[in-house]
Amino acid sequence: MKLAIEWFLNPDHLPIIVAEAKGFLKKNGISDFELIVPTDHYDGLQDLIEGNIEFATNEPLHLIEQYHTEFLSLGTYFETKGGVIMKTTSFEALKKGEKIQVATPVSNEKTNGIGLEIIKRYGAKQGVNIKPSQIEFIAKDFYLIKHMKEGADAGWLYFYNFEGIEAKHENMDVIHMDSDSAGFANFCALDLFTSKSYYQKNKEKVNAFVEAIQEAIEFIETNPEEAYTIYYAYTKEESTPLMDDILKATTKCFSKDFESLSEKELPILKFFNEIGITDLSEDKFKKAFLN
Repeated sequence: MKLAIEWFLNPDHLPIIVAEAKGFLKKNGISDFELIVPTDHYDGLQDLIEGNIEFATNEPLHLIEQYHTEFLSLGTYFETKGGVIMKTTSFEALKKGEKIQVATPVSNEKTNGIGLEIIKRYGAKQGVNIKPSQIEFIAKDFYLIKHMKEGADAGWLYFYNFEGIEAKHENMDVIHMDSDSAGFANFCALDLFTSKSYYQKNKEKVNAFVEAIQEAIEFIETNPEEAYTIYYAYTKEESTPLMDDILKATTKCFSKDFESLSEKELPILKFFNEIGITDLSEDKFKKAFLN
């Protein structure tokens, strides 16, 4: 059984690490498990469609952006705040009609369009009319705070439990343009995916895997310090004040009660439909869930 994560291994994947390390997978009959950690950006969802792997993690927006009839979301196991993080001085520049650069790990028309909408909505709430010509998206990688320190004005597709905490450690004066401050359906999360074909033939295995991840999340909630130790041992990373704080913030983002419900994620689809990112219908979207 293989699970591919969406990018580099980090605390967002702690339940998967704990489920393997604590034997929750083996206890549920899953003795042969491989966690696929890419060295570069890797489209696990495509491998899922092709039947090369059984599970994948990815953001809910990719369920919409890359929609395929084979996609089956088993629910959102991780959710944080996020969106665009911007230097306060750069927002002041926008107010003056100046141009800024936004670093982003995935630069394309659709994802850039979402980032632009978030910036515009935040601006509107502050009484500022921001023009698309003022925003330039620059393709980088996920190390958004690093790029902001090196000159970028903002980072798009940031997660608060990671880049938000890092910005605090760097004493950066930033604005968090998230679902609350900018007014949009929150999609800064990770779903657990399988394919419909695999699920239909292996319902018991899929349910057993989900139960193991849920048990791992419960373990993290009740034994956070041990979970941190497991993370460092598994990843071979050294404990640092920054990573310690990222781990602490991340443990508050997991939900052991996650389940495959379209109702929870429909607001995201409606938001993307509203801003013209997709024309995916609600009926098709709902078919990517069990309920």
